[in-house]
Amino acid sequence: MSSSCALNPLNKPCGSCPWRVNQEASDIPNFDLEKAERLRNCSPDINGMGPSYLDPIFACHQSRVGEEFACAGWLAKVGHAHPRIRYLVSTGKLPAEALNPGTGWPELHSNYPDVLDKLREATVE
Repeated sequence: MSSSCALNPLNKPCGSCPWRVNQEASDIPNFDLEKAERLRNCSPDINGMGPSYLDPIFACHQSRVGEEFACAGWLAKVGHAHPRIRYLVSTGKLPAEALNPGTGWPELHSNYPDVLDKLREATVE
């Protein structure tokens, strides 16, 4: 996921969004656990630390390479913790509403460590 990820948030998480509590790794097209592990720096750790301004923005897995856009589930649950997201909201380049789940949204994980735990469990043979 590029650090230059465009901020074109979807109206809500896609059907196979890993942030959805009701989705497994097998629901994500072309799922790659190694890639999911590398996304840790996009979100706060289990102690609530991070990310830094230079860390990448968590891209939606349905975006194309070179045309990445931010994951709506990530934005709504932990996007506020990313310094670049806060800057973009403060300058009006990203609507503040993108940082909260919308009406009728599916249940989402609260943090990325929980998402990763779920994805790891689903990929164990």
